Amino acid sequence: MQCRDIRELADSFLSEQLLVETNHELLRHLETCPDCRVDIAGRRAIRDQLRAAFARADDLRPRPEFTVELLARLRPSQSAIVIPEPAMEISRRSVLQSWWALAAGVALAAGGGLFVRHSNSRSRLALLAREASGDHQNCAVKFNLRERPIQLEEAGRRFGAPYAALATFEPPVVDGSLDMLERHSCVYQGRRYGHVVFRYRGALTSLLVTDGTPPATPELEPSDAGPAVASLPAGRFLGFIVADLDRPSVLRLAQILTEPLSQHLA
Repeated sequence: MQCRDIRELADSFLSEQLLVETNHELLRHLETCPDCRVDIAGRRAIRDQLRAAFARADDLRPRPEFTVELLARLRPSQSAIVIPEPAMEISRRSVLQSWWALAAGVALAAGGGLFVRHSNSRSRLALLAREASGDHQNCAVKFNLRERPIQLEEAGRRFGAPYAALATFEPPVVDGSLDMLERHSCVYQGRRYGHVVFRYRGALTSLLVTDGTPPATPELEPSDAGPAVASLPAGRFLGFIVADLDRPSVLRLAQILTEPLSQHLA
């Protein structure tokens, strides 16, 4: 993949619309091209600023009375309902049901785009969670990576945040049973991670930070087999907690780490 390809795919990459294979090819190019990394970072910063500006714009928020006004306009007044001849057998109830069906259709159309975007984002996050689980098992549990991990400080010089900051992150004391073991930056399935390994409640646990759209709050990810995985916001980066523990314990750990980790990476 060449630099011109990166420029053409940059917006789709940031919107998480690329196929997994294309996404991996793009990430491999970014690992060796500082110019493209700068371009991607600039585009992401602009998108984040625009998103924040829209979120803060009071005049763009729907008015609280919007739903009431919409339903009032769609609901026919009783005086406007004309009951036809008995042979027609159309009741006022059937007319009202038709209007309510129309109102539901309008609401569904208005929210449909948001639902689709949320579904795509959730599917993408679940895929990344499976990859994070694979990195935990192939890096922390047993070393089975194609590429040798590098120090976080070196990753910070070569690839930028969040790697350099993650090198100095000290997790808070959790139940008096969190012991730091290892920190590095590794690559799994073409994606680069900042990787902090520690022992929590006797289990080998991974904190993984990578470039991606984080959830608003920590969430447990689907896992039919293998370790439990929770996604979490790490500033504007995406974080995962992976451990062979019960799912509530992994989610609780993700909730505890979210605020200090986000503040540190900021």
